[in-house]
Amino acid sequence: MLLDASHLSKSIGSKDLFTDLTFAIDSGEKIALIGRNGQGKTTLLKILAGEDTDFGGTVIARKNLRATLTKQEHVEDVQQSALTYILKNVPNYYILEKILHDFEQGLLTDIHRYSEALDTFTQKGYFNTKELILRTLSSFQLSNEQAHLPLSALSGGEKRYVELTRLMYSQSDLFLIDEPTNHMDYLGKEQFISWMQETHESVVVVTHDRDVLRHVTKIIELKDKMISVYHGNYDQYLAQNASQTTNSVKQYSDQLNRLKEAKKRVEWGLQMRAKSKEWKTRYDHWLRDYEKIKSETIKPSFWIDQDSAELLDKKVLDSYHKFKEKNISIAIHANSERTSELVSVKNLSLGYRSLLFSGLTFSIKNNDRVFIKGKNGAGKSTIVRTILSLSKQEIPNAKQFAGEMRLGTTLRIGEYEQEISDTYLSLTLEEAILLNYSTLGIPLEDRQLKSLLARYLFDPIIDGRQKIINLSGGQKARFQLMKMFAAKPNLLVLDEPTNHLDLPSIEELEKALNGFDGGILYITHDTYFTKQIGGEVIEI
Repeated sequence: MLLDASHLSKSIGSKDLFTDLTFAIDSGEKIALIGRNGQGKTTLLKILAGEDTDFGGTVIARKNLRATLTKQEHVEDVQQSALTYILKNVPNYYILEKILHDFEQGLLTDIHRYSEALDTFTQKGYFNTKELILRTLSSFQLSNEQAHLPLSALSGGEKRYVELTRLMYSQSDLFLIDEPTNHMDYLGKEQFISWMQETHESVVVVTHDRDVLRHVTKIIELKDKMISVYHGNYDQYLAQNASQTTNSVKQYSDQLNRLKEAKKRVEWGLQMRAKSKEWKTRYDHWLRDYEKIKSETIKPSFWIDQDSAELLDKKVLDSYHKFKEKNISIAIHANSERTSELVSVKNLSLGYRSLLFSGLTFSIKNNDRVFIKGKNGAGKSTIVRTILSLSKQEIPNAKQFAGEMRLGTTLRIGEYEQEISDTYLSLTLEEAILLNYSTLGIPLEDRQLKSLLARYLFDPIIDGRQKIINLSGGQKARFQLMKMFAAKPNLLVLDEPTNHLDLPSIEELEKALNGFDGGILYITHDTYFTKQIGGEVIEI
């Protein structure tokens, strides 16, 4: 056993994130930690890493266990280079290197200390470490020049690759990884999955990336402040979850029926208790029985993936839909007008100082789906930004070397960006929504605002007052969806829309998009999402 967690409890203010969690991590396990947004998954990783010590329960780790936790945000030392940042996490690398350097420069005369350092440096293979790190970064499409750039100069996807490389060279026994594939291209994701499968060390990964979930050996789901453990990968989890949830739905339905009958007895006893002492005793017994059943009747969170739900018999399916966990509610507006073309691209060549790509041709009409595929830096986002700039009658940053791009006269774009615009970050959620609707010239009354927040699983009062910058990744994603659909668009432009969304929300988004009768232009590295949305593939 590598690590044993017993009776873990964690609260933030008056909110209990989880209570009495008990589980173990064995050597070599590949574990996925999943759950709805806001359930405390990242917090649990920090507890396991020893970064959060304000919790109830115990975490007992194997002696001399070395655990490494990835960072989602880099807010400190962002001026250090990627290479320096990685080397700082190689155990004693800089300490040993300094001893060798000082001795060679005559600043250190202790030959015994130098000899020990040289032996250790040699045994650990540190003379080749810089070269190996640069080679690994190169395999993630990060050049030698980029490796020496400050972290602040790298994109979100490039920082993900730096984090993964840091893990590879950290000599850890346990890797705690938070949303590793967000912003990664398909090549980077394939390499991450390959590394995760091949490493002999244990991995605990917070992810809703179904491509990653296919390759884990165990799934721990955080739900209703508790955990459920599923052995196997994503497909096995879906089968086990469907079976368990079906049983839970039946049990909950039976509990409600028992509660209903108990309530009838109490109501009858209340009318009869004055008639005799015997009726009074009977009423008191029925009341205690009712209170006991009521305290035991707690609605669990029900979710079954759509494919499994379709296999349920009608009675169970009706009960499931009646009791299932509340999900985001995306309203799709039908397009009244019909246009011949929303976007037309012919023999297009775009770039900045030099060409990114050339000879690109495609068109988008109503009901068309176009998937732009390519590795990071190929020009996928450049296409999106150029379309958006032209739709706003702005001059694109990219240079058009050849070809043409034409937009339909009735084009209305709904955009899902990888990063939220700085315009919104300092605003509260309420203020950001009102600003978006105001910019579009759409009035929004307070009652409509509260209803909109509730439809996207926000608390209309508490969450509405939170600043966008302080929202979780999942909450920011839901704001992006609200913003995207506000203008009743006839073209959706999606850049990695499944990042940060939990599994039920991803399925709801896929369902909504399949019912959208406008055009969709999308960039994604989620193969499950691609299979659901389909369409023409444009590979750069």
